[in-house]
Amino acid sequence: MLVHAVTAPNAVMRVLPVLPEAMWPASLAAAWAATAAVTAAYAPAEPRLLPQPRPDLTIAELADRAVAIGDPHAIKYADAVADVLAAAPDPALLSAAVRSVDELAD
Repeated sequence: MLVHAVTAPNAVMRVLPVLPEAMWPASLAAAWAATAAVTAAYAPAEPRLLPQPRPDLTIAELADRAVAIGDPHAIKYADAVADVLAAAPDPALLSAAVRSVDELAD
């Protein structure tokens, strides 16, 4: 369920260019409110440590893993993470995303 905390705001960001600008603030506010609600309801009680960044990981590997498990949520999640990483590459985020996709296979 936590995957929606990433995919929902990403979906809104993708449609903003075709929405009237007057709708942007309300659209973003709704996406972030949904993200906060999902996170509050489903986040684990104890935080987990981030995995060690692996410089050998690529966005393509993340996408391949998501497709290989065949879960639509994993694919949407990998796609959303790819958008973020395209704007701001971060090996720690990529490592965490790969772990998250792998856990969706369980």
